[in-house]
Amino acid sequence: MSKDTSLHVHLMNTIFQLCEFAAYFLEALICYFFIQLFFPEKAKGKLSFFLLSGVLLLTLQLADSLHVYPFLVTLWFVFYICMTTVLIFHVDVFYAVSLVSFYILCVYIIDFFCISVMGVFLKNQQFAQMVIAQLSQWRLVYQAADKLLLTGAYFLARKAFRRELAYNPRMMFLTSGLGLCGVGFLSWLTIQETSLHALFGWSMCIILLFLIYFLLLFYSKYVGEQKQRLALELKEQMIDREYDLMVRQQQEQEELSHDMKNHLLVLSSMIGEGKMTEAETYLERMGEPLRQLEMMVWTGNPVLDVLLNNARSSAAKKKIRFTIQADALTLGDMEDRETCSLFSNLLDNAVEAADRVEKEDRWITVKMRKAGDMIFIELSNSMTGRPSVKDNRLVTTKREGTGHGLGLKSAERVVEKYGGSLVCEYGDGVFTVLVSFLEGLRDLS
Repeated sequence: MSKDTSLHVHLMNTIFQLCEFAAYFLEALICYFFIQLFFPEKAKGKLSFFLLSGVLLLTLQLADSLHVYPFLVTLWFVFYICMTTVLIFHVDVFYAVSLVSFYILCVYIIDFFCISVMGVFLKNQQFAQMVIAQLSQWRLVYQAADKLLLTGAYFLARKAFRRELAYNPRMMFLTSGLGLCGVGFLSWLTIQETSLHALFGWSMCIILLFLIYFLLLFYSKYVGEQKQRLALELKEQMIDREYDLMVRQQQEQEELSHDMKNHLLVLSSMIGEGKMTEAETYLERMGEPLRQLEMMVWTGNPVLDVLLNNARSSAAKKKIRFTIQADALTLGDMEDRETCSLFSNLLDNAVEAADRVEKEDRWITVKMRKAGDMIFIELSNSMTGRPSVKDNRLVTTKREGTGHGLGLKSAERVVEKYGGSLVCEYGDGVFTVLVSFLEGLRDLS
């Protein structure tokens, strides 16, 4: 063999090796991004995906230089991806194994589908043996087509699954285990003879993968709707409890007002008889009831008064400045529970948002104005960052789904029922909810 030929062979082998390592790197990288579809909020950054894939590549290069058996290299690949998935996504080992095994199943199906297509196209029944057994230009072409298809499948999945995916890890693991057994047998047949029958089998596997993807999509949608329904039920239960508490407080306030009349009569009698010392002592004992009366904010609507009072008390505990500018309001035929649902949601959201701001910048302002039949309500609060928006609607940022998005939905339903409008504005660290009833409250239900 001439020197030029030897250099050419060495150069081609180097290129083939680099392409092999690039293929391993891409497979590992796409695996991390694939898993992120299921846990979008748990990863600490995409840079870690590249770094971990690079470290894996170095270990594979070391294994290649030591001539480690290929089966052991594959086991190391799976083990490494599973363990790093547990670390960066903070999930259970079984969750990681179920997802990685499903990803490996997808990779195998795409690999042998490409091999079958190229073997049938080239009319070479030994094509699978050729590209698996040795490094060659055809293996290079196969690797390029294979990884292009794998990348396309990932982007297709990412576009289809725009929200966090829900899945059953046991079912995923069982599907992957059975699938890998079937794929193992089919791959053995393909290696023996790359024919139209093999291509048909792998095409059916691709179709099954699409069916699994659609099942994941529908399952995730179902789980999401169930979570939202449960969150709405919990929200309604919270409103019911708050309403019951409000009714009790209102009754206590009425009793306190009634008792205060008797206290004033007793004080008047003591002062009339010149018992100033006794009157002073009696007045000191009345301090707490007087403070309770002093905390009330009167708008003319007893339900609204209690809600504002509770919100102001809650804000005071969190060191939030709470300002109320209100006219006397009558809310027409709006039921007490609906009043509670509307204002408790808006006030709770405001307190929660303001509580996330630095203490010196926490504030809430409530303005309620009445002009004829028209009613205008403006509730503003300080906030940090920007609210999450999807399809021009605010959505909750809480994983349990009981955040501002659901609260605003409940408030909107009440406002729309009575012919009003609810608009949200935000910017420069301020979030404002504007509620208006331009034609008064009209029950449109």
